[in-house]
Amino acid sequence: MRKEGVSRRVFLQGLAAAGAVTTFGDVGDASPVVRFGFITDCHYAAHIEPSYLRNYSDGLLKMDAFVAKMTELGVDFVVEGGDFKDLGRTPAESLEYLRAIEARFAAFKGPRYHVLGNHDHDNLSKEEFLANVANEGQDASKAYYAFTSKGVRFIVLDACYRPDGEPYCRGNFSWKDAFVPQEQVEFLKGELAAAKGPCVPIIHQQLDAEDETCVKNAAEIRGILEKSGKVKLVLQGHLHEGSFREVNGIGYFTSPASVLHAAPENAFSLVEVFASGGVRITGYHVARGAETAWTPGEWTADRSWRKGHYQVHFVYTGRSECMFHIFPDGTSMLLDCGDSMRFYRSPAEVPLPSEPSVRAGEFAARYVMRVNPKGDKVDYLHLSHYHEDHGGGERFHGGPLGRSSLGAFNLCGIADAARFLKFGIAIDRAWPGFDDPLDVLKTSRDGSPRQMRPLYAHLVETQGMRIEKFRLGADDQFRPLAEPVPGFKVFNLCANGRFVRKDGTVCDMYADRVKSGAQMFNENGMSCGMVVECGKFRYFTAGDFSDGWKHPDGVRREIEDALAEAVGCVHVAKLNHHGHHSMYPALVKALKARVWTSCTLDQQHCTDDTMCRLADRSLYGGPRLMLPTYMPLNRPETAAGRGYLPDVARCVIDQPCHVVLDVPPGGETYTLSCFSAVHAGNPLKAEFSFLA
Repeated sequence: MRKEGVSRRVFLQGLAAAGAVTTFGDVGDASPVVRFGFITDCHYAAHIEPSYLRNYSDGLLKMDAFVAKMTELGVDFVVEGGDFKDLGRTPAESLEYLRAIEARFAAFKGPRYHVLGNHDHDNLSKEEFLANVANEGQDASKAYYAFTSKGVRFIVLDACYRPDGEPYCRGNFSWKDAFVPQEQVEFLKGELAAAKGPCVPIIHQQLDAEDETCVKNAAEIRGILEKSGKVKLVLQGHLHEGSFREVNGIGYFTSPASVLHAAPENAFSLVEVFASGGVRITGYHVARGAETAWTPGEWTADRSWRKGHYQVHFVYTGRSECMFHIFPDGTSMLLDCGDSMRFYRSPAEVPLPSEPSVRAGEFAARYVMRVNPKGDKVDYLHLSHYHEDHGGGERFHGGPLGRSSLGAFNLCGIADAARFLKFGIAIDRAWPGFDDPLDVLKTSRDGSPRQMRPLYAHLVETQGMRIEKFRLGADDQFRPLAEPVPGFKVFNLCANGRFVRKDGTVCDMYADRVKSGAQMFNENGMSCGMVVECGKFRYFTAGDFSDGWKHPDGVRREIEDALAEAVGCVHVAKLNHHGHHSMYPALVKALKARVWTSCTLDQQHCTDDTMCRLADRSLYGGPRLMLPTYMPLNRPETAAGRGYLPDVARCVIDQPCHVVLDVPPGGETYTLSCFSAVHAGNPLKAEFSFLA
């Protein structure tokens, strides 16, 4: 048994400050009618050595802290959301752990309630677990039940059943196979029908999707909740990283696990329910509170940048790739901002977030001014490569916009955004000659370099912007300009068909083709790419980096597979070429991203073959989340099939979203938030938190 390394007194003193607050529902200036504490996934087991992801033996200390805080706050009751204890070496030891943490939980002098989790059955039966805990006013043999507190009905469900209806018992199950049996389905319907006020269901496993952490008949349960009209929030556990999803007007809040990290870190929440049905959650320590607000039918949120945080906003325009970075010191970078044919309403169309008359550049600029700590002043402008959907071009523009010493340019993409934004430094892959490795001014099909050359000159002449060529291998070109940020670095990985290997040498993938007299290259293969490090966190982005050709031996080789030798593992990766027949196996295997994201502007983005490769567990194991700004499916299904859909965030299948990546100082955690791009107020549709 490991000794408690943090004293109880010191640990309790560490709970002075609450985390951020999530408010949803029409709460106004009213006082809540019910206030309760929620903690989940304690996993107490004294004999199991701690790991980075789980600290089992600190469970008693963490429960003490939870009880102390809830007692101080004077809540009406407390709930633990399942996986109360972990696996003992024998059933007797499991019971010992259960009784020990139940005794600490019982220190709260008020009503207490339990939700059964899968680990509560690892070598115990339901009957053994229930015989050693107390649920206020409930039949001791019942693992599912309901109770009312001040007019609010709370419904506790037990999804610890196999899909064949067999209850979990002494490890006779897979944690991926959870199911709400028909008896409870009817119970839920009856409770909802009889309730005179708002209802709050509580369950261990998740109901908000169809992936491996969710109940197998989750869709059926969601339908029942939605039909009732009495549910605005569901509380969940099981997914240790925590998440939030909105599905058809109901918010599903998955609290992070208490077991994460060593004491004094912890995770629990104060939940306050209002007579209107509105709910406010205050997260403590690593519990996710999200500074959000909600009105009936809509989640809204403010993801304002905070000093020390690194943010990337994947801006959904429906017409272009556009990403806005904010470094930990407030330095900002607009990476790409194009325009394309989407206002012609072609079959490739995806939903537009604004009227067709509002072009992508203006839309993106107005978004940037809302989130940028410096307003309209953007420190870096970076174009990944010369394509119109990334920077604008000679097609699909809104007419002539201006003229500089190097010629005329059109109302399109970056030029459009520059009507509203002021740029300090532009970083370009082939400045000033536009001839690395070949002259693209003469050969470009969409005219992006012919648009950018006079535009650059215009911005130099009117805004005082200066221009630099992208320096391959540099880690100080994109840097915090206000003050040094230890642990933060942007590494220039690839450009102009070359990349930097881990040993510092450069691989030129097009050198032989240049020598053989090639007159034109695929511009995608020229894309600039970088790896951003923020403490423990790593992020990969490389424009449309993709190309391939048959070599003398007759075998086609993809340049993405070559890049694999240079990148290393990352936590979040942006898909090359919008996921259009890209992301080949070697690169996917090398990146091993927990989250894959991209900017979507076409029904042919995130193609089935690409998404299947991302979902392929033979390339790398473990869970992954696919989070493009929109998941287009209005296209013929290919032979690859769509088995990848359980890994795709439901919200981006239903509607386009702006996606915001937020990395706190040190990069030990990171969060991705999804905001509807097509509904007024940009309501928050989902949020996912991860450990780096």
